[in-house]
Amino acid sequence: MAIFIDALVELTLFKTSPYKSLGYASMIMFLSWLLYRLAFSPLSKVPGPWYTKLSVLFLVYHEYRGSKRLWIHNLHLKYGSSVRIAPKELSFASTSAIKEIYTSAGGYAKTGLYSLFQHGSYRNLFTALDKKEHNEKKKRLADRYSNSAVLQPEIQAILRDRADAFTKVCAEKQTLDIYLYLHCYALDCVSAVVFDPYGTRSIEGGKDNEMVRRLSYHNSRPGLVIRHYLPWLHRFYEIFAPQSQKGGQMIDDYAWASIRKEPHSTSTLSTRLLKYPEIGTENMVAECLDHIGAGIDTTGDALCFLMWEISQPHNNKRMQRLSEELRLSNPANGDTLIDLPYLNAVIEETMRLWAPGTQSLPRYVPSGGRSIDGYFIPGHTIVSAQSFTVHRLDQTIFPNSEAFMPERWLEIEGSVERQRLIFAFGSGARTCLGKFLAMSEMRLLLHAVYSKFHTRPADDMNASMEMSDQLMTSRPKDMLCKLTFEPIGL
Repeated sequence: MAIFIDALVELTLFKTSPYKSLGYASMIMFLSWLLYRLAFSPLSKVPGPWYTKLSVLFLVYHEYRGSKRLWIHNLHLKYGSSVRIAPKELSFASTSAIKEIYTSAGGYAKTGLYSLFQHGSYRNLFTALDKKEHNEKKKRLADRYSNSAVLQPEIQAILRDRADAFTKVCAEKQTLDIYLYLHCYALDCVSAVVFDPYGTRSIEGGKDNEMVRRLSYHNSRPGLVIRHYLPWLHRFYEIFAPQSQKGGQMIDDYAWASIRKEPHSTSTLSTRLLKYPEIGTENMVAECLDHIGAGIDTTGDALCFLMWEISQPHNNKRMQRLSEELRLSNPANGDTLIDLPYLNAVIEETMRLWAPGTQSLPRYVPSGGRSIDGYFIPGHTIVSAQSFTVHRLDQTIFPNSEAFMPERWLEIEGSVERQRLIFAFGSGARTCLGKFLAMSEMRLLLHAVYSKFHTRPADDMNASMEMSDQLMTSRPKDMLCKLTFEPIGL
C-alpha cells in the first residue's frame, strides 16, 4: 500500500520522468484492478480462496485435467454451501440456491457451455439456450418420455427383451465385463425408444456393438474444454487427437438411415418428429443423436457403479435382500416394479452417489442481478450446483454421506429433506427428460439379473472403479468392470 501511495504522490506532483510515470501508472492500474478483485468486486463477499478471485485459469486447469468435480467439492467442504470458483463464477450446494437457479421463473438461462454438445449447427432440446426455443422443442417431445408413456406395454416389452438378452450373456459367459454390456443395454433401449423397430441390438455383438465402443470409450473432455475456452486452438488439437471425440460418422449414418425408414412404431421419438416436417430432417437427426448420446452413458455408468458396489462382500446381505424382493415380482405379468421399496432404495442411493450428471450445471444470472443465499449476484454471473456435492455436503440430511446405504431411503424421518436435496436429474423446467426411461431401464435390468443371479467381483478384476470425469458426467476410470454371475439355487 505504501508503494501505491508513493507512486500516486510522484505522479500527482510530476516529480518523475515520462517513462517512469508510465511505469507507475501501469502499476497503479494493476494494483487498482487487484484491489477491486480482492475487496471491492460485487462478488468479493462470497467465500473462496483468494486466487479464484483473480483468474479463471484455475477453474480451466481443473476442468482440463478432470479434477474440477473434486476441486469444487473440497472448496465447499472448506468454505460452505456458497463458493467463488472464478472471478465471475460461483458454486452453490443448498436447496434454496437450487430452487432459485433452476426452478424459479423457469430457471436461469443456460450458458454457452451447452453449445459444445450441438450436432453441427442444429440446436436440440439439450443445447437450446433460449427459453422460448427450449419450451417449443419440449412441447413436441415431452410426452414421449412421460412416466405413463414409458410404462406402455410396447415400451416395457422392448426394455424387458433387452434386459433378458443381457442376462442370457451373463449365463453364457459367467464372467462378464459389465461396463461394455451395460452400455450395450442402454444403447439398445434408447435407440428403440427413438427408432423402433430399427433399434440397435448391440448386446448380441456385430456392427451395433462397435457403435457402443465409439460412444462410450472416448476421451472427449480435454478437447471440449479447449474448444470452449480456446476455440482457435481446437483445430490444432483435433489434428493430434482425432479419435478423442464421442460418436463419429458411424453413429451419424445410423441415425440418418433409421429416420428415413418406414414405418416407425407409434410410440417412438422419430414418429413424433416426423409430424413436424417443417423443422427439417437435419434437425430431426440432431435431436435423435442427442437422445442416443445422452441415454447411453448416463444409464450405463450408473448401473455399472451400482452393480459393482452391491457385488462387494460387505454388501452380501443387501444383495440377498434385493434378490428376495425381486423374485416376488414378474414384469412379464404386468408388474411395473415401481412400488418395490428396497429396489427403489437401492436406485435412489445409486443416484445420490453416482448421479448421471455428477458435475456443475452452469446458468447465467438474469439481467439486473438476483439474491442467492444472502448474496447479491450481478447479472450475467455464472452460477451452478453439482450433484456430487449437493448429495454429500449436508451430513445432517445424509449422515455418513460417502457410504452406500440404501436403507436411509426407507426411513420416514427426514424423507422430505432428502428428496429436496436430490439433484440427480437436475431440477425445474430443464430436468432431464429421460428420467423415467432411465429409472425403468434400471429397474428392469436389476430384476432380470438379481432375480436369477448373485454377483461378485471377478477374480481377475484389477481395473479401477474410481469416478473419472468427462465434461458433465463421471464414469469408471478404466472403463472395465468384470463380475462373475452365479445362478441362484431355487
